[in-house]
Amino acid sequence: MFSVCVLALSSLAGCSKLAERPEPRSDYKAEVVNPDFSGGMLLPDGKTFLVWGTDSSLLRSVDGNQWSTVETTGSADLASAAADSTGKVIIAVGQQGAILRSVDGGRSFQAATNETTDTDLRAVTWHAASSAWIVAGTGGRILRSKDYGKTWTLVPSSVALDFHTLFVDPQTRNVLIGGDLGTVGVSSDGGASFRLASLGMPDPMTPITKFFRHGKMLLGTSTLGRLFSSNDGKSWQLAQTGTASAFIDSTADPARNTIVVTGHDGTLLRSADGGSTWDGLAVTTNDRVHYMSSVHFDPKRGFLVAVGHNGSIARSDNGGAGWISWSIGALELRGVIADTKRDLLAAYGPGGLIMTSGDGGGSWRAAQPALDVSLRDVAHAPQGPALIATGQLGAVVRSTDGGASWSSVEPAWPNPNTPPELRMIVETPARDGLLGVGPPGTIVRSNADGSVWSVKHFTPIESERAFTWALVDPKRAMLTAVEARGQMQLSSDGGATWRAVDAPAQNAEWPFWQGALLDSGTMIVAGRAGTAIRSDDSGATWTGIRTGTDKDLFGSFADRDLLFLFGQDGVLLRSADDGVTWKTVESTSDKELRRMLRDPASDGLVCFGTYGSMVRSDDRGLTWRAVKTNTDGALRKGVVDPKSGEMFIAGSRGAILRSRDGGRSWELLPSHTKRHFQSLTIVDNGDLLVVGERIVRLVRQSKS
Repeated sequence: MFSVCVLALSSLAGCSKLAERPEPRSDYKAEVVNPDFSGGMLLPDGKTFLVWGTDSSLLRSVDGNQWSTVETTGSADLASAAADSTGKVIIAVGQQGAILRSVDGGRSFQAATNETTDTDLRAVTWHAASSAWIVAGTGGRILRSKDYGKTWTLVPSSVALDFHTLFVDPQTRNVLIGGDLGTVGVSSDGGASFRLASLGMPDPMTPITKFFRHGKMLLGTSTLGRLFSSNDGKSWQLAQTGTASAFIDSTADPARNTIVVTGHDGTLLRSADGGSTWDGLAVTTNDRVHYMSSVHFDPKRGFLVAVGHNGSIARSDNGGAGWISWSIGALELRGVIADTKRDLLAAYGPGGLIMTSGDGGGSWRAAQPALDVSLRDVAHAPQGPALIATGQLGAVVRSTDGGASWSSVEPAWPNPNTPPELRMIVETPARDGLLGVGPPGTIVRSNADGSVWSVKHFTPIESERAFTWALVDPKRAMLTAVEARGQMQLSSDGGATWRAVDAPAQNAEWPFWQGALLDSGTMIVAGRAGTAIRSDDSGATWTGIRTGTDKDLFGSFADRDLLFLFGQDGVLLRSADDGVTWKTVESTSDKELRRMLRDPASDGLVCFGTYGSMVRSDDRGLTWRAVKTNTDGALRKGVVDPKSGEMFIAGSRGAILRSRDGGRSWELLPSHTKRHFQSLTIVDNGDLLVVGERIVRLVRQSKS
């Protein structure tokens, strides 16, 4: 059958108290608009839905239709959650030893941290018989609590493998644990100790990811196969399927005495004899197989319902022998919560997706549409309250409620197979629309409120054209789209039509990355290896200039009559004659400098870039000194609040910085995520909206 290596685990003396992590004091409250949801449950009260996922995000609903963000702290991705028998105490666990605890039925959670934070907790369960909580994760970590999650006892482990699942057997009340290398463990004392068995799998030895009880049989799922126990986990049989499927979920059809198991590649296994024998079939949607993430039995209608990726919905009214399937759109359904009493289904997925059904999965509505987007820039529409954000894969999304909810308004792309990456948004000179630019060779324009977008210029990807920047000259009503290889595009009619102007590339490959515009109308564009060009006739002609450096120039800035270029290894150049000549200035930084801001109140300049690097000047850029930022992430974009004068910068690893003293000192604001940001803007009511791999609202709680 298999070889077994037995290891004993017991909760000897290691008491590890979890200290409550204090809520960071701030006048902003961060809310992640589009987390990726990976798990959900119906609480024991039979009324409350709870979903969880990345960025320490949880949503709660009492009717499946209206969902509210649960107040939490931290930014860890949550892998699992469980409730006690009353549903009042809920524990959620995740990355870096994160343990979130609720004592009010999931209305709010408090964060605590394990003394050992180099473990990712993957599973949690409540053992009612012993009134104990058990959590498990990477590095052989198992913790146990007997006081509703206030303090935790370390269960010593002699193994360093990763655990993936915990399960309380409803018949024996034993606790099962599954992990890497085919490891299965059983505890008969409420998780105080475990006996681990390492199953003798042939290579590759895959992890045990879930357990199920179907009548007399215990079932464990893994990649390539399943394992069974008919003696309450004392011994196990391994059954491989001959497929490469990773098995995800399982349920039983009690009306027909069948058991089904779903796989990631559309494979479905079915047993009609209590698990003794199994048949395999593939569930297809539109003639294609898809990841089937969840399956459950609908007692009202007497059929099985499975959901999966690409919006796949499948139903069977004959115990899984045959399936009818269809798609509800390009949606990644990662799981479903079934409320059989109220006949409600709630499916969840990435980008904050929540879909609900009140007819057993026959039809669905979006309680929260998916915002599975990676954004590069955000701006206000010239007219009305709308915010517009653009990004990868042609994403153009619009919000009219300060960023709380969004809808897609992207245009029809000439080639849907190669949608552009819209890197930058600018306002047209007449303030009657927005302009978006990006590779491959795309320029799009909106109407005044950002509700309608159209493609104004497009070159196919084979032409190898990429717009990297846009310059707006409102005095002369001119627009310039900077093209990486030098084929600039100019518009004198607000972006409706464009004409090409070739600029000297100076033998550099893809030399032009960004630019700046002086009030005089002089434009400077620069990029690779110190390459720079200049135009003093609204982009009609361009001339190459000598910068005196061969460093890559990632940023530029115009400050009234001054121009700055900066980039690789902290290089910083200054020009006081409209960009004709340049002088190197000592920046005091050896890191990449990418962007610059000016504080209107003090006339100070702040230049920032990678690894949290920042320098500041009080004398219009002649001398600079380093400024501490308290982050080592890349700082990408900054804004100045015209009302308060505060300065804000967004960057990687969830960094949001604020300065109240003209850039002399900075504080980190809570962002609720460690994902990377690209851009930010100030909402009319004083809130902040930050975009990138996540959309985050920083709602102002009080006036400064």
